[in-house]
Amino acid sequence: MVVLMAVLVIDVVWQVTTRYVLGSASSFTEEIARYLLIWIGLLGSAFAYRNNLHLAFDYYSEKVTGRRKKWLGTFIHTLVALFSFLVLVVGGSYLVQLTWELNQVSAALQIKLAYVYSVLPLSGALIILYAVAFMMDISRDRVHKTTPESKSVEAI
Repeated sequence: MVVLMAVLVIDVVWQVTTRYVLGSASSFTEEIARYLLIWIGLLGSAFAYRNNLHLAFDYYSEKVTGRRKKWLGTFIHTLVALFSFLVLVVGGSYLVQLTWELNQVSAALQIKLAYVYSVLPLSGALIILYAVAFMMDISRDRVHKTTPESKSVEAI
């Protein structure tokens, strides 16, 4: 994520520099920024889910205890895994396959769009992996501790 963000910053700085200093915008920088933003957003969502930094409605889950809390946590992570599987893995794989078969390429960079869209099943697989890990923690009576960052996010 850090490398992708650094490349994105360099790309946008180059785009602004060429547009305003040199008077001629670079043709490929907008496309690179768009594709990097897609990758950062989807991989970032998997990262946020793993570190419990994602948005969540936890009013009810904070009120329940015992077996109900375990059942609710397992149910929530199962729904997340199911959604990730159906939308990101299955749907994303279909999109990657379709763009690969149609040989779609980007306008400026001339790279296959299947490479850009491959982040969909990748991030879906990561989210499923993390959901399974959370469910295993719940079944072993391990409480997923929130990080200090997530506490500050919850306070907002």
